[in-house]
Amino acid sequence: MSIDFGNLISRSFEIAWKYKTLWIFGLFTGAGVNSFNIDLPDEFSQKLGRTFDLQDYSPWVDRLDLPSDLGGPLLGAIIVWLAVLILLFFVCYLIAQPAIIDAVNKITRGGQYRLGDSFSRGVDFFWRFLGLTLVSIMCVLAVLAVIVLLAVASLWTLIVTIPCAIIVYFFVWHIFALGEVAMVARDGRIADAIAEGWDLVWRNKTNCLIMTFLLIGIAIAFMIIMAIVALVAFLPVGLLVALLTGNLIAILLLGLVIGLPVSMVVGGYTGTFFNALYVQFYFRLYEPAAAPIPAPVGPTL
Repeated sequence: MSIDFGNLISRSFEIAWKYKTLWIFGLFTGAGVNSFNIDLPDEFSQKLGRTFDLQDYSPWVDRLDLPSDLGGPLLGAIIVWLAVLILLFFVCYLIAQPAIIDAVNKITRGGQYRLGDSFSRGVDFFWRFLGLTLVSIMCVLAVLAVIVLLAVASLWTLIVTIPCAIIVYFFVWHIFALGEVAMVARDGRIADAIAEGWDLVWRNKTNCLIMTFLLIGIAIAFMIIMAIVALVAFLPVGLLVALLTGNLIAILLLGLVIGLPVSMVVGGYTGTFFNALYVQFYFRLYEPAAAPIPAPVGPTL
């Protein structure tokens, strides 16, 4: 079965740009490319590091007259805060993922998309998505456990196992990714979603392989573009502040004020794009003879 991947990609860009309210869901789905990683030359990095040496701020810290035994409670508070933040994002993911699948399903198949309706749909699927996610995590952990056991047994066994593990992970990832879409689109059970995901992957191995390389290639292209944008837009401003103030706090605040909003927007947009691409991919596998996808109508709240 042949799939016009070019059409899927162009439609996904169109959906992601036209339905900006979907960026709210896309931000939490984990599919967004929202990291700006910049590698600077070693000599420049060393100079920049000396400029922001934390030891320069030790007198300021000393003047705070903090208790000497604050380290333990402070570390504990940070760990608790991070745990709560991770849990919060995980809960948001379990709602946002089915919500964006429902939204793209309605947009591409002639339904009426409303932000509130899709959010409500995401809440309805919360427990089923939690169960499906836990099953997928257990499968991945089982694959890793086999790799570790074989690595302990023999290095030669590990050399053979790693390619096999990659193949297994390829099947596992697509089975559960397609299963997620199937569960929302067909309002099915977890077992039915996994079964349908397996059936679609097994019958469409070549198309799934093409989609895998497409996802990796597009993600790399997004990261390169974002790195270029960061170099052109953010790095000169950051260097100017560094030269004028030499203040680490000022640099951190600048990154927070400028970088965080941009990162959230980019993450929401790319998350929407990748989800739109994969949801359409599912329907091309499920309904290969379907009529062309209708043009999306204007978004409604």
